[in-house]
Amino acid sequence: MFNSFLNTYLRIFYASFPLTRVTSQNKCNRWITLGILTSCKHKRELYLLNRPLNNLALKRYYKKYCNILVKVIREAKRLTFSTRISKSHKTKTTWNVINKVLGKQHHRNEIQQLTVEGTHYTYQQCIVQELSKYFTTIVDTINSNKPESLSSNTSSSHNYLQHAERNHYLPMVFKSFSTHEIISMINSLKTKNSFSYDEISPKILKISANYISSPLTYICNRVFSTGVYPDRLKYSTVTPIFKKGNNQAPSNYRPISVLTSFAKVLESTLYVRLTEYITLNNLLTDQQFGFRKGYSTDEAIFKLTHEVLNALNGKSMVGLRKSFRHSQPFSFN
Repeated sequence: MFNSFLNTYLRIFYASFPLTRVTSQNKCNRWITLGILTSCKHKRELYLLNRPLNNLALKRYYKKYCNILVKVIREAKRLTFSTRISKSHKTKTTWNVINKVLGKQHHRNEIQQLTVEGTHYTYQQCIVQELSKYFTTIVDTINSNKPESLSSNTSSSHNYLQHAERNHYLPMVFKSFSTHEIISMINSLKTKNSFSYDEISPKILKISANYISSPLTYICNRVFSTGVYPDRLKYSTVTPIFKKGNNQAPSNYRPISVLTSFAKVLESTLYVRLTEYITLNNLLTDQQFGFRKGYSTDEAIFKLTHEVLNALNGKSMVGLRKSFRHSQPFSFN
């Protein structure tokens, strides 16, 4: 069902947005105006005119023209970069401008070589396969190397779940979604032009939300009622990002996975229903501040600081415990 829907959507998408050859303007060189281009062209003409002649007046005029042009270019750059920083309100944009001015541009190059267990790989297909193998098996490798003392700590979570089952919570009954809810979830996505393998960005999905809400709502409801997740939503575009150290070691790369826009919508529907059930049955403790609506890690820090200061003001004992492997609990007054 989802395959038929996606094929129809992609067919209309490719027909509406055919590939064309365009010349993109470098955002960092927006200070180059038509006037500056004309002045640079005139400067070149003066240079060619002044080179074969020994005219002191023309030479002085050329130098004065160059000095004025340099000042104009510097002012154009300053205004352009200041406007970008003031309109963005993002630290990343500020550092991009600074690196541009300093000439420290970061270029993402392809991984040319990878070394795995003494074997060197230079063919791109082999590098992709080795990175994929490493990313998919690293979790099992880490868990197998854990000491038994740490592995046994997982029993506490099982005990909590068994205790929760004895409370006899209401069974989770699936509640169907409406088209209005699906449209709201689509509109809640960040308006980006980035996309995964299907080339459908959240921006395109939000534009077409009103036209696809009915079939997409039916598919989402069928996914939860049957428990079958579409196979084409299980794929994502994974980009290995180099961290530091040896750039030929797979362990020095971290994967960045870009999901499809439709997968993000389906994740949002699952999140909404799980949150409703968890909130209704009060399954989360009050000390859970992360990943909850209306809570934040700032509140967790404030609560900890408030309780510690109240205990110290009341001349009580305050105990801290570090959850490291060989650390011991300690306390202070």
